[in-house]
Amino acid sequence: MKRILVIGCPGAGKTYFSKKLKEITGLPVVHMDNLYWNEDKTSISFDELNKKLLPYLKQEEWIVDGNYHDTLKLRLEYATDVFFLKMPREQCIEGILERIDQPRDDIPWIETKKDAVELIEWTIDYEARTKADEEALLKEYPNVKVHIIKSRKDADNYLERMKKRFH
Repeated sequence: MKRILVIGCPGAGKTYFSKKLKEITGLPVVHMDNLYWNEDKTSISFDELNKKLLPYLKQEEWIVDGNYHDTLKLRLEYATDVFFLKMPREQCIEGILERIDQPRDDIPWIETKKDAVELIEWTIDYEARTKADEEALLKEYPNVKVHIIKSRKDADNYLERMKKRFH
């Protein structure tokens, strides 16, 4: 496990999981939100995002946290493992609500209630919009090991097992 993607619905806990993986493995984390978003909540194009992302992907070891479906194929070309957080929608919405007004280092602003409303709408549409495409794309990369995490308890249990293996 040297080049890890952590993907899933907004609020699924991708950033939390990525940071815990970093603590266990020592691998550096790249937050897609920090690459894509500007402090004024404007974003760059996906072509620009791929260009910004590529130098990280070419490194020997990393964890890349974030979905960004339009960049997934490029990231899979370099990945060894994917953690797909398939949390229940209700847990994802709770995760979004819990981070309102909380400073974070994975996004260049503090999310507000307005941001939460937009993310919740995105979360509600996530399965219909991209989940099936992501699952199909993962199958195109049989050399990439896919780990499915379906609950916060499963995530915590997996991280505990990894801690024992690495320490």
